[in-house]
Amino acid sequence: MKFNINQLDEVEYDGSYESEEALTQYQDSVLEEFALSFEGKERIKADPEMGFWITRLIYYGIGYIGVSLPQMDEGDINEIITDLFPRKISLGSPEDADDAIPELLAFWQFLGSKYKLPNADTIIDYLTEIKPKFNTIMHDSSKFGMAKSFMTMGQRAGFDMADQNQMNEFMQLYNKNIIEGQSGIPSTIKAFDSNREYPLSKKANAKKKQKRKNAKASRKKNSKKRKR
Repeated sequence: MKFNINQLDEVEYDGSYESEEALTQYQDSVLEEFALSFEGKERIKADPEMGFWITRLIYYGIGYIGVSLPQMDEGDINEIITDLFPRKISLGSPEDADDAIPELLAFWQFLGSKYKLPNADTIIDYLTEIKPKFNTIMHDSSKFGMAKSFMTMGQRAGFDMADQNQMNEFMQLYNKNIIEGQSGIPSTIKAFDSNREYPLSKKANAKKKQKRKNAKASRKKNSKKRKR
């Protein structure tokens, strides 16, 4: 079946099985298309395990902002890269961020070349500009969300946070220190439960998405007025 770049445009991502399946299928299909392209083949030479940052871009776009790839503009990309990435993504090591922008640049070059997405050129320009700043952005602790702050503290305390047992051990130690009022571990977040993501309710999430869509429409309207 031929891949349709627009197939997520009308999907309302709500975390349901159906929307998860639609998202996963889309991510797998677009990555396969990318891997077969000139841009993808060149990227694979540098990073045979490419794909993580692309799937995160698609996920945060549709799940948090409410936009698919064809609907994304520079403002959406900026929000994902400077807010959602550093807030949500925990790095195993500092150099794990090095492949992010090169991967996304190659991907948007592919999207512009094959699918002629209208905002591809401006997004490519933005990614080129943000590239030297990205590592600093990803390691700015003021941008970290609660889960990422917890993971980072565990790593700094010598725990392997990719190991569930060690993560649970650190969580117990952290919560114990907070309850006992000890200062061995900085208490920048409240008692943490690794099984909770604290998602917005569906109603609140829908309201948040609609607010962002309205703001985006307003920006486009004002932009057209300025051009007249």
